[in-house]
Amino acid sequence: MSYSTNLKREILGSENEKIEIIFAELFGILAAKGAVSESGIFFSTENVSFAKRVYSNLRKITKMDIQLKYIIKKRQLSSKIYKIILIPTRQNEKEYKNFIKKLFSYKNCKARNIEDEEKIAGIIRGAFLSCGYIKSPEKAYALDFFLDSDEFSIYLYNLFCEMGKKISKTEKKDKKIVYLRNSEDILDIIFLIGAVNAFFEFEEVTVNKEIRNKINRNMNWEIANETKKISASEKQIKMIKYIDKKIGLSELSNVLQETAKARLENEELSLQELADLMDISKSGVKNRFRRIETVYNDLLNY
Repeated sequence: MSYSTNLKREILGSENEKIEIIFAELFGILAAKGAVSESGIFFSTENVSFAKRVYSNLRKITKMDIQLKYIIKKRQLSSKIYKIILIPTRQNEKEYKNFIKKLFSYKNCKARNIEDEEKIAGIIRGAFLSCGYIKSPEKAYALDFFLDSDEFSIYLYNLFCEMGKKISKTEKKDKKIVYLRNSEDILDIIFLIGAVNAFFEFEEVTVNKEIRNKINRNMNWEIANETKKISASEKQIKMIKYIDKKIGLSELSNVLQETAKARLENEELSLQELADLMDISKSGVKNRFRRIETVYNDLLNY
């Protein structure tokens, strides 16, 4: 079972008691799917637990008649699509309009208002249950909302911007996609929508990945340094041997002879280690090798 599925299951396992939060969550669920119109509410899902949640929450906030039915997919007889339908009648047309007005009033919630925090959490939770997906943190950091409503995609994007999240949006086929790729932002959203267990699971994986990445970076740095050290040593030895073959090391000054012999006897040492061995500074060793290189280049051009 995917990480995202487990996260949704955790959310569906808890119930909302506050009417305001129920309204907020339903706004996120229905607006994300573009399931609300003047002619009624038409919502569908393959998740029976989610269908029950939407149905029971609607029952809590309205006395209008709500239908819950299912159809069986022709190609997959074991798979069902659950439909929730609310069609206003002439008698409750005004009640329905007031209901929709109340539902969409939650667009006015502001992230900077502390009193709106629970409502915003409800809206985002609803949107995630309706059309959200979080990839397993072991694979990548990705939280996506695949939205049917262009209007709600703009609203959700602006809401995340207001919250200070690194949010992006795009389109793919007939879907509007609002997405996050920053692990800290994703963690904040997971915690905000009430998936505490999923939060700790995501955080543990994130911490472990950061530790592994740090270890790998250190190893790569050490390997790069070792490679650089070996490359420099090989170049120095090549120059020294060439000088010895052409004119003999005895033609060098005493300090250069000392440096050349030290390098030939200690091929694996770095410049700093060679400097410590000779009891001089690293810059002193570098200067001596520059002078040896000058002699080498003069012999090549002779």
